Amino acid sequence: MQMLGLMERFRFLLFPLALFYWGLTLWREFFYRVGFFVSHRLPVPVVSVGNITMGGSGKTPTVISIAETLLNMGKRPAIVSRGYGRATSGTVVVSDGEGKVVMWEESGDEPLLMATRLPSTPVVVDEERFRGGMAAVEQFGVDVLILDDAFQHRAVERDLDIVLINSREPKEHYRMFPYGRLREPTWSVGRSDIIILTKVDRQITVPSVQRKISQKAKTMLKSTLRPRGTERLKGLKVVAFCGIADPDSFAFTLTQIGADIVGLEKFRDHYVYNESDLSRLRKLLEKENADALVTTEKDWVKLPLSEKERNLIVPVPIDVMWLNEGEACLNEALQKLF
Repeated sequence: MQMLGLMERFRFLLFPLALFYWGLTLWREFFYRVGFFVSHRLPVPVVSVGNITMGGSGKTPTVISIAETLLNMGKRPAIVSRGYGRATSGTVVVSDGEGKVVMWEESGDEPLLMATRLPSTPVVVDEERFRGGMAAVEQFGVDVLILDDAFQHRAVERDLDIVLINSREPKEHYRMFPYGRLREPTWSVGRSDIIILTKVDRQITVPSVQRKISQKAKTMLKSTLRPRGTERLKGLKVVAFCGIADPDSFAFTLTQIGADIVGLEKFRDHYVYNESDLSRLRKLLEKENADALVTTEKDWVKLPLSEKERNLIVPVPIDVMWLNEGEACLNEALQKLF
């Protein structure tokens, strides 16, 4: 806590770096506009899902929801992701769409989560999305690709560009990295076809930010996140832990369920748990006389099998719920791709 206070106190020292990063994004945008940097087209329609801040927008459950929508339309989608945090490089098939998956160390946590939730959908990771997309098309004969976290990855042309904006994001996050959490300026959302305001039942988006976004939006949808199959946690005392970009969102979800949170341990995004961490969490469970340890699906996929078999830790699955006819609008946009 003291370290976080020091970081906030001296954050102004990061402003020159943020200004430099902002300049790089401007030049990059210019080079793409004049054709110096070239985007390449894949042989099937491409849906890109991304954001302009450093995580926490509900991207993974949104990708899952879009894949499920395409499956319900009779399409055969594949997901292509960078595979952040994996110990491998190059093209790795996370799932062949027939139930076979690799270990999370080879894929990264989010791609493995998507492969687990979508057992009939191929999932491929590759730092070069075009190469990964070609591998998915050639190996699995898919007819549409979903690029995960690809708004900034402009080397691949997209037929539907979707940007997520976290409604919980505080104003200070809307500054360029590393001074804030912006990957690129807010005006960049003008490149997108659809903007989705996520987690809208939790907090109203910063008015000044929402005005800027609304002016640039071609289509704006709204969604929220809902836990699934967690009725057994209602009324239970729980110790929660997570390594995600928006840990307070997880706490809100547990409150929705009706769980009594007696402890909340926050780890950095994509954190890899060791035995010392898990031992400390078990001791906290005992100390608080709690009924269960609970965590996110993203954290659950990284836990060792021996820890899962103890049945002390309960994962909390999350689904997207579309608001104000958002699902119908998304369906219409996806139908136009074919």
